This record gives sequence, structure tokens and C-alpha cells, in this order.
Amino acid sequence: MRLFGRQFVVARFPVFVVAAWLVVAVCTAAFPGRLASEAARRPAMTLPASAESSRVAKEAGGPAGGPPVVIVWEATSAKRLSTEAAQRILAGLPRPVGFPGAVTSSANGRSLVCVVTLTAADDAGLGLSLQRVRKTAESLPDSRVRLAGPAAGQADLETSFAGIDGKLLVIALAAVAAILFLVHRSVLLPLVVAASGVVALTLCSAVLYALRSWGVLTVDGQVQGILSVLVIGATTDYGLLLLARYHEHAPEMSAPAAMRRAWRASWAPIAASAATVACAMVALLLSALPANHSLALAGAVAMSCCVLAALTFVPAAVLLGPRAMFWPRRPQDGQTGGRGWSLVTAVVERHARPVWTVGCALLAGCAALAVLLAPGGLPLGEALTARAPSVGAQSALAAHFPAGTGSPAIVVADSEGAAGMRQRVEETPGVARAEVIATRPRTTIAATLDSAPDSERAQETIGRLRAATGGRARVGGYPAQVYDMQQAAERDRTRVLPAVLVIVLLLLLGLLRSLALPVVLVVVAVGNFLAALGVSAVIFDVAFGSTATEPSLVLFSFVFLIALGVDYNIFLMHRVRRESLLAGQRVGTLRGLRATGNAISSAGIVLAVTFATLTVMPLRYLAQIGVIVAVGVLLDTLFVRPFLVPAFTLDMGPWLWWPTKPPAGPRLGSVGEQRSQPDMASV
Repeated sequence: MRLFGRQFVVARFPVFVVAAWLVVAVCTAAFPGRLASEAARRPAMTLPASAESSRVAKEAGGPAGGPPVVIVWEATSAKRLSTEAAQRILAGLPRPVGFPGAVTSSANGRSLVCVVTLTAADDAGLGLSLQRVRKTAESLPDSRVRLAGPAAGQADLETSFAGIDGKLLVIALAAVAAILFLVHRSVLLPLVVAASGVVALTLCSAVLYALRSWGVLTVDGQVQGILSVLVIGATTDYGLLLLARYHEHAPEMSAPAAMRRAWRASWAPIAASAATVACAMVALLLSALPANHSLALAGAVAMSCCVLAALTFVPAAVLLGPRAMFWPRRPQDGQTGGRGWSLVTAVVERHARPVWTVGCALLAGCAALAVLLAPGGLPLGEALTARAPSVGAQSALAAHFPAGTGSPAIVVADSEGAAGMRQRVEETPGVARAEVIATRPRTTIAATLDSAPDSERAQETIGRLRAATGGRARVGGYPAQVYDMQQAAERDRTRVLPAVLVIVLLLLLGLLRSLALPVVLVVVAVGNFLAALGVSAVIFDVAFGSTATEPSLVLFSFVFLIALGVDYNIFLMHRVRRESLLAGQRVGTLRGLRATGNAISSAGIVLAVTFATLTVMPLRYLAQIGVIVAVGVLLDTLFVRPFLVPAFTLDMGPWLWWPTKPPAGPRLGSVGEQRSQPDMASV
């Protein structure tokens, strides 16, 4: 059955299409929640097997089970705390919960510390295990108990993410509906477009849950949050762009015919846009981190669901009641943007060269501020947007003991010369003490650092330890895992970023059939990305009091902004090319800008607001991604796309379309006659 002509399925059977989507939505409604539950169980850190810390973990072995928790007792009276009493209390800790180590006292006897290795046999979960540890430890009189270490930090993360997906979804949908109401002044249309994002999200969650069950990919809280806003924002954008074309044709013909014409004119740029985002995310398969591989595959699935919902559910729902859908307004003829966009096109036409030169200077000025970002990593105390109990416990631990207590670096070396290796480790700056904890089959040394294990100073100590061992030993443990994660993220930038540029460039070459114009669009997208980093760095300094961030922030922001930034230029230049075939390049460029102005700008604002909802996430890192993408999308849709790109296109002239011939209008006939010709299906 053909999709075009009289057999256009969506136009002929809108009731069945909407009913089919409703069935899908009902059957998959539970999967976003299930996926969120599975994401909460994902480990906070995953490294490739080739990482040095991963090899140490495999070689050193150690107690099977979960991460360690550090119990910190602080005296609440003038009495000294007894290590013997604390040890007797912990002896009553149920073995299914964990295995306590030796209790150590501070120099003044006002604080005690003990490391408990949690076991994997406790089916009640990490949170309940920590509750049992706390309840047992609180039996020590005249003391206050705090829990620090990796297990406590992981529990705080799980608590912070609890219920956040529902909150994020509600905020995103409410923001989208509000903006759509302000733009279209319609009651039902915002609900339909927002509903398209919901059905796309439920379908995407069901597919990802199935892939996770089959072992194809894993989903953590980071992937879940990013995909939620991406699906809602992208589906809404594509629906808006389709409806913009419907607005143009609705006054001239019946609703089914207008939708058929709009669908034929819109499906190619929408598909190209989704392919750009999906392929850019697939480039994350080149990353060394397994979590990024899952995001790459999940992104491709998400964009497929976005296109499917936008091109089927939205037009079918509109055709169920075309008049009621736009009530109290009706689609206006032309959809050329009104006086505002007429003024924009006039400025671009009369001052093309000053517009794009000043625009490039402004982008360069904003990009210069990007040096303010400090992608050296965020310790837990700064990573969580709210004060977490484990952060206060870590501060209490550092006040009485070496800050790295409970999370030592593990050095594995040959048994020969073990004493010399232990001394070399202990003499390394940043190491508080070192002790041999195993001698067979190889010597294992636990090096307690004098700084928090996820701090920048600890990472410097790990680098010195690996240099001090001279390749005769391997360094692992939690501080080394953090170090290896940051090193892998830095290496990923040199591999993934060029791959994204090449992929996007190849897609643009195929779509625009030109060599020069795709290069220009990619260069502009990179400039817009750097400008967004600079503006965001200032925002971070004002909002958070620091520009520190994770090394992978640049990677993820680059992938999203390059793909999404090129997207809007795809819609613009696709329309410019079509209009140029009818009226010539100059008139076609201005007509394309005026015709797409309202639709692309409103779509960009919706996407920016959707990503901005990531600021409600408990991790500062995700909030920072939301800010950067929102700033970049706004810069692109409100400045780069309406001013810089069309001005440069007008000023440079036909050479931008090289090596193909530049689009030229018919020799005969007026512009009005050319405009009356029927739209082409695609170019």
C-alpha cells in the first residue's frame, strides 16, 4: 500500500492509526517505570576490562560482594570512645549484611572508624543493608554514627534518583504544553503534540527494556534521564515542523489533502534530522567506556521512535478533528512568519556581509569564555546538587583520620621485593600509610590516601603511584577507578569528536548534494558549540560558584549540540533549496527563511526548555548538560539559523552549492506565478 497519493494510510484511516498508538501506549505504559527501576540498580562506575584498575580488581580478588561502607563514630560526651566496645558491637552484625574490619581510634580518642565490606547475599538491597549497619553501630553509647565510603555514596545517589524520572517527565511535558499554547493559541493541539512525545517514550522504553533483558545493552540513571528529554523534545519538534507545513496548505484544500502534501514535503528533512542525531550518537560506540556504548544504541532506538510517532500519530490525531484541533484559531494561509520575520529577512537581505561577520565575531567572543570550564572531575560533595549524608560523613572522617580511609589504593606486585615496594608506596606524596594485606599469589598492598578518593588531589596521587612503581606493579582500588574513568573520558574526546564531525558531514553531503555548504554548516555548528560552552561556563560560575565539571561533559554536549544544531539548518536549507528551484537562489533563500522562521524557532525553544528540565536532576553533571544544550539550541535557533547562515548564503552566492549547479528558478514567469506551482515532493 502506497504512502502517497490517494492511498496515504494516515489520511485515509486516522482512527485506526490513533487507535493502534493508544493500544501501544497502554501495553507499554509500565515500561518507563520498569526501566527506571533497573537503571537504579546499575553500578555507579563501569570500566573496560583493559583498564589497569579492572585488572587489579580481577587479580587481587578480595571479599566477594558489594562496596565497602565506612562507619564513623563521633563522641557526644567528654568520654573517650572504646575500640573494644565498638568491636564487640560489630561482632553481632549479621553475616548476610557484611564483614567488619578492625576498629581504629583517632589520636584523641574522640572518634572511631571501621570499614565494613557489604556482601552480595543480602537481597534486601543496599539501602536496607546500610540501615542494619547503622542500627548496629548506634548501639555504642555516647556517640553519633555517620556512614561514609563508596556504599554510602551510592545509596545517596539512589535516594536522589528515586522518583526523579516521573518528576522530570511531568515538568518537561508541562513546559512543552505551555510553550505550544503560547505559540499556537490552541487548546487541543498542545495536548496532542505532547501526547506524541509520551507514546514515543513508552514505546522506546519498552524496546530498551527488551534489549536490556536480552543482554544487548544496559541502562543507568544517566541514560534514562537524557533519553527522556531527548524523546520528548525531538518528537515535539518533528510534530511542530510537520504541522507548520500543514498550516500552509490547509486554507487551500481539504484537511486530508493538506496533510498529505505536508507529509510529503516534511518526511525527508525529518528523517534526515533524526538520522543525524542517531548516527552522531552511534559514534559513541568508539568510546572506551561501556556505558557510552549503551547510550549510543539507546539513542538510535529513541530517534526511530520519535520519527515514527511524529509522522504517524500527530497527523492522524489532527485529522480526527482538524477544526477542533486548532480551535479557537484556524490555520493561516502562507505561514510566512508575519511582520517579525519579514523584518528579519529584510535585515539579512540588505546587510548580509555585516550580519554574518558580526555574528562570527560574537560567536568567537563567547567561545573564548570556554577556557573557564574545568573538566577535571567532580567529587561526590560537588556532584550532588543537594547536601547528602555521605558528604557530611566524609568531612567528619577527614577531620579525624586520613580522608582516604575505607577506600585505599590497591597495589599488586610480585612477592619478591615486597618490603621495598611497600616502602616505595608509603613514601609516595599523598599516601598516608601503606600495609601489606596479602602475600599470595602476589603481594597486595593497601595504600590509604590523605585525601578523599574522588578528589583531584587523589587522582594526582594515583598518577604518582603508578610512576613510582615503574611498571613493576599495578595500581587499582576505588581512587584508581576514578582516575581511569577520567583518563578514558579524555581519550574518548580524541576519537569520538572527529567521528561525529565526519558522520554529520557525510549525511549533509548526501542531503544537500554540495561540498562547500555542508562544510560551512559543520563549521558553524562547531562555533555554536564552543560559544555555548563559554556562555554556560559563566552560568555555572554564577549558579554553582564553580566551573568544575566531569571530563565527559564536553563529549556528550558536543554530540548533542552538533547533531541538533545541524538539524535546524537541515530544515532551513532543505526549504531554501526547494524554493530556489522555483524562484532562484536569492529569492529562495529569503523565502525559505521567512517560511520556516516561526516553525523552527518555536521548535528550538521547545527543545531548549525540554533539555533545561535536566536541571532538576540530582547530579550537577546532568544539570550542566541540560544547561549547555539549552543554551546551544537557543543560540542556534534564535541567532545562527535566522541570521548568520542565510546572510552567509546570500553573500557567498552560487559557489556554496559547488560542485552541483546552484538552484535557479525558471527563466519565464513572475515570482507570483512560480509560487503558484505545486510543491515538489522532495529535492
